[in-house]
Amino acid sequence: MSKWLHTCLFLGVFFLSVFLANTAFADEELSISETAQKYLGVPYLTDSQEPNQGFSTGGLIQYVFKEAKDVDLPLYPREQFKLGKDVNKEDLKAGDLVFFKGANTENVTSVGIYNGNNEIIISSVSKGVIKTELTEGSYYEDRYIGAKRLDADNLYQVESPLLKEAMKYVGVGYSSNGKTPDEGFSSAGFVQYVFEHALHLKLPDNSSEQWSLGQTISKENLQPGDVLFFKNTDTGDITTTAFYLGNGQMIYSSPSEGITAIDFEDSSYWNSRFYGAKRITEVPDIDRENPLITEALKYMGVPYVEGGKTPNGFDCSGFTKYVYEKAMGIYLPEAPEQQWELGTPVEKKDIQVGDLVFFQDTHRPGISHVGIYAGHNQMIHASRTDTAEVRINYLSYNFYTEKFAGIRRMNTLVIPKNIPVVKEATDLLNVPYQSGGTSPEGFDTDGFVQYVYKQVGIDLPRYGKDMLQKGTEVKEEDLQPGDLIFFESNSMIPAIYVGNGQIAVVSRNEGVRIVNYKVSSYWKSIYYGARRINIGE
Repeated sequence: MSKWLHTCLFLGVFFLSVFLANTAFADEELSISETAQKYLGVPYLTDSQEPNQGFSTGGLIQYVFKEAKDVDLPLYPREQFKLGKDVNKEDLKAGDLVFFKGANTENVTSVGIYNGNNEIIISSVSKGVIKTELTEGSYYEDRYIGAKRLDADNLYQVESPLLKEAMKYVGVGYSSNGKTPDEGFSSAGFVQYVFEHALHLKLPDNSSEQWSLGQTISKENLQPGDVLFFKNTDTGDITTTAFYLGNGQMIYSSPSEGITAIDFEDSSYWNSRFYGAKRITEVPDIDRENPLITEALKYMGVPYVEGGKTPNGFDCSGFTKYVYEKAMGIYLPEAPEQQWELGTPVEKKDIQVGDLVFFQDTHRPGISHVGIYAGHNQMIHASRTDTAEVRINYLSYNFYTEKFAGIRRMNTLVIPKNIPVVKEATDLLNVPYQSGGTSPEGFDTDGFVQYVYKQVGIDLPRYGKDMLQKGTEVKEEDLQPGDLIFFESNSMIPAIYVGNGQIAVVSRNEGVRIVNYKVSSYWKSIYYGARRINIGE
């Protein structure tokens, strides 16, 4: 083949490819205007977007874009004007949107589709859908405000990775507790899901907890991707979260429409409910290095069980009791109201990781719930609500803010195992009860005390009533770890005082255990007296 033929063939292929590419591009550009021309002659109808009924000016645009591009646009021209990219009049292309003001206002009131050749297709109040010219001195030329070019894949011209992720779910349904596209989204669940998939940040799943994060932003300084918060006007509680899209618009999960973008800036409804805005770029983690938190995290997801106090199932105080014993060797009582009576009261401003946080009047009157403070305004607790499991919640959650009772620090309740009698007693914890038992295979109440003192060189009588005759009497307010302490029931029950109101005693159901007798209505009511026995007596 000659060089000349080679060149001609190359040029032919090149120009054919350019022609085909341009033809395809032109078809794509014209698809909007071509679709619009199908509806020439359809009458005008206010707020309508149905060809068999009529089109409003914005309704025509909404319907055409849905048919041609499968894109959902807002209904009103003023909202459509906030979409897409600004286009100069001299650069208009077929399919661009052109906007017009009203006769007595500077605001956008109508919109049409540019058809090329200085023509527009628009739904006219007097004539319905028409094709008309945009020539100098014409009706529409005099009212022309501007033009927009819409990208079907990025209507809002978003650059934020959060918004790019959020826009993927437009049309996904609403669910009051939903957190995934499959089940639908609550407003907070939607925000949580988008942050996790766009930025790998794990936010809480309710609006009031999300409010505790990030930097507060004023309305005038909003940027696309900021999180908007709205309240219930009756209660003042935060109920709804949304992403700011820019131009006064937001995207959120609506109970009636699912994930949708709306104009909130000009809405009296949303403005009356506006609570504030946050720019969230990080989520502070809990203190995972603290031994209490390290232990508590082992049981995340363990189900809530009323009265539960093992990893098979916990209630709130069973969980705190178990974690404190495992991590700190601190033995808490089993009820939240009893734990509330212990430790050192702490002000909110002085809270530290590991402190217990208490709540009142939750599912019953009085102190009724407790959790472990984990740092950065978060707690780990066995929750009876939501998923009913061991989980992390923010203290700023509406419910916990309303029910907050106070804080207690428990690190002073460590048992002094440097005292021989106390060490011997606590080394036998969980040895089972056995009637007549006097050895580590099993104890009764008297046999346990006799055995412990024997290990430190003190011989005591077999039964509590006789032990009561040994040593010297001690007033309750003068008790020291290692003292003998007595309770009167059907018989005289001996126990070993281990400090901070606690005793080592044998229970029929749980064997050797630690009990805080001062917060126990049973033990406190049967307190009898105490004796101090020195080695060598």
